[in-house]
Amino acid sequence: MKTYDVIIVGAGPAGLRCAQILSKTDLKVLILEKDGVFGDKVCAGGLTRKSMEILNFPDSIIEHKITRTALFSRKRKSQTNAPEPFLFTVKRKEFGNWQKGLLKDTQVEIRNNAKVTEVQANKIVVNGNEELGYKYLVGGDGYNSIVRKFLKLPVEKKLIGIQYTVPAPDVDPRLEIHLNSKFFGAWYGWIFPHEKSFAVGAVCDPKLMSSKKLKDNFHHWLEEKGIDVSNAVYESAPISYDYRGYKFGNIFLVGEAGGFASGLTGEGIYQSLVSGETAAHTILDKNHTSEDLDAVIKYNSIQHKILRVFSKAGFLLGPIQELVVILLNNKWVKAKINKSFS
Repeated sequence: MKTYDVIIVGAGPAGLRCAQILSKTDLKVLILEKDGVFGDKVCAGGLTRKSMEILNFPDSIIEHKITRTALFSRKRKSQTNAPEPFLFTVKRKEFGNWQKGLLKDTQVEIRNNAKVTEVQANKIVVNGNEELGYKYLVGGDGYNSIVRKFLKLPVEKKLIGIQYTVPAPDVDPRLEIHLNSKFFGAWYGWIFPHEKSFAVGAVCDPKLMSSKKLKDNFHHWLEEKGIDVSNAVYESAPISYDYRGYKFGNIFLVGEAGGFASGLTGEGIYQSLVSGETAAHTILDKNHTSEDLDAVIKYNSIQHKILRVFSKAGFLLGPIQELVVILLNNKWVKAKINKSFS
């Protein structure tokens, strides 16, 4: 049986970031991707400035550098024009291929169409028949993580995201967030600009609103907004925000497999990058600590508390959302929020 120092399951942002750091060492590293392509994930495709600080993304994969945003409630709106870009939109496949390219000419072994079908202590089975040994295992294999299942960690906190990619020759490079308790409850709808298209979607907790109800409400909202999706591509996917730790002996959970997404917004790329690099550094130094990961966990915890307030607000939710927009029209509040992205 062939044995590796580190096997990384899943070639998303977390797994590839982990591999990139380990590629600078003498460790024997294997990264496995069950699909034939990298980065193929339902996602609005937004990167914050914090993500840009971790990986210096080239302009070639950036579609829009966003400085303008608009936040809508049912009765109000708040608009912001930041002095510098705070959000960058990318195509996830191009993002994944670019991250994969960072491993070119390294000793990291990359295999796609390689599905892990079984996890055991110190070995895995690939495509049902090939056994591979490991000293460390990194689970970066998303919502349905087989590594997480091996650790017997259920996913109880989750969201459902639905999205259309709408072709459009001219796209206004503005991010829109729509708070509408009538259609989305405690969550929101979004419009993200891309090159010759825009992503329009919504998210909710299926325990509080069924996926069918969300889809019906979403379509009513699209009609109300006059957004034609007859030629659009529809996608849907679950999102886990059920964090229960990232290190379990010689096994790590990173990205969505570790439940690092935000339960309020669904965002997860920055969290994935931080958790992936933390796993790599911890493999190299068992005493490693990460202030960035601590900040991610704290940030997600605060958002979860806000979510609990919103989800229990009942008939007060609409007025709370109106108050949020009123506050965001305050110059001091706008400056604070803009700073939080940097």
